[in-house]
Amino acid sequence: MSDQPQPLPEKRVTPKNLLTAAAVVAAVQLVALFITSQNLPIYSSIVSSTGPSYAPAGTSVEGSVINAILLVGFAFALTVGLVWLLKRRMVMSFKVLIFGSVAFSAFVLTMVTADVFAVNYLPPSFELPVAFGVPALVVAAVAYVIFVKNVSWLATVILAFVGAEVGSFFAVTLSPWTALALPIAFSIYDIYAVFKGPLKALIGTAPNVALVGMSIKAGEFTIGLGDVVFYTLLPSLALFQFYPTAGLLPAVMTIAAIDVGMVITLFFLSRKRLLPGLPIPMLLGVLVIARYLI
Repeated sequence: MSDQPQPLPEKRVTPKNLLTAAAVVAAVQLVALFITSQNLPIYSSIVSSTGPSYAPAGTSVEGSVINAILLVGFAFALTVGLVWLLKRRMVMSFKVLIFGSVAFSAFVLTMVTADVFAVNYLPPSFELPVAFGVPALVVAAVAYVIFVKNVSWLATVILAFVGAEVGSFFAVTLSPWTALALPIAFSIYDIYAVFKGPLKALIGTAPNVALVGMSIKAGEFTIGLGDVVFYTLLPSLALFQFYPTAGLLPAVMTIAAIDVGMVITLFFLSRKRLLPGLPIPMLLGVLVIARYLI
């Protein structure tokens, strides 16, 4: 589900705050690159034996576009359901749904990441405790910030890590064309969702509830978890597709392009205006990757 940076008073959109936001997002992107490099062998083996993790319409260019559209439809339906829950003041049901989706991804992907890390860097006796203990702690932290107290720094660290894992997972396990079509399709949907669609209604209904478990703090700015996933997907895809033949340059250039686009988006935020957080960063990021593909 795509989200967007929330509007801020114009006086807070300063060069220092923009630089802080870019630094936070760049740090998350670098974490995603590390996760991608660590998990690449196991994800590659899964894809080689079972095929892409999501390809109901196939892996051709046309099929990849359809795959992306289907995921956009799922995001739309999920957001409509969340709006329905909030409008009926079913806050606990809303939180349970958010927790369930985030916790499932967090546990499964963190288990893979923690297990690979333990195998590569720790004694064999640490593998099982780390592989199951770390994801359990991450899920417990997600539960705490959603159900108990939304501690800003803890929510940012945990959700940024989960977003980086999801972006890395998509980059490696989706077919290349689907991984490129997905951010484009969600960027188009993001424009509709922010200005006319259910996302605007979701945030407008109960912003303090809606953002819990679905966003991170990047300095003075709030960035949606969906945006974090896409901000990390494209650099991870560049690393997966072009390393080691082209080195790290494609991934670094993709990070720079996305972060410049994000800063441009944040710069135009004001108190009474919402802007979709995906179109400009995704356009610049896809153009960088396309340059290396051509």
